[in-house]
Amino acid sequence: MEIKHLILSFLILSSIIYTNANSSDCIYTIYVQTADIPSAGTSANVSIFVGDDYKDELSISNLKDWGLMGSTHNYFRVGETDLFSLKGPCLRGPICSLIIVLSGYDNWFCDFIEITSVALGKSCSQKHFVVNKWLDINKGSALILQDECVSEYGSLRG
Repeated sequence: MEIKHLILSFLILSSIIYTNANSSDCIYTIYVQTADIPSAGTSANVSIFVGDDYKDELSISNLKDWGLMGSTHNYFRVGETDLFSLKGPCLRGPICSLIIVLSGYDNWFCDFIEITSVALGKSCSQKHFVVNKWLDINKGSALILQDECVSEYGSLRG
């Protein structure tokens, strides 16, 4: 069943790229893994912000709106990997930062998020962010920043 979803996703992405691409658009594919521990899942809204070394940023509110798992699929469930895709403006550099924002009434434990961007005539960018943390609305930690960008001077950007 999972192979069928991946093949279908590839066909959808290919058709989107072929029919709707222009020189400034990228197709973003996002895998999100929820931990396989009790109460790790959430029904809350998950938004992410993806960035590069140039401090360009792509805002993706409500990931569920971009889900490729089907209209009846429950996203962000314990032990599940969910797949999302959208078209948006290309970043100038490789993906190197991620902000995750959880809004709603419950918590979530995210294992990882992997983001790939592709565009006609541009290099592919892929980044695997190991999150391995709780986003806990009740404790005020409903936002996670992972910045692995390097400045032109060789250190993490400030």
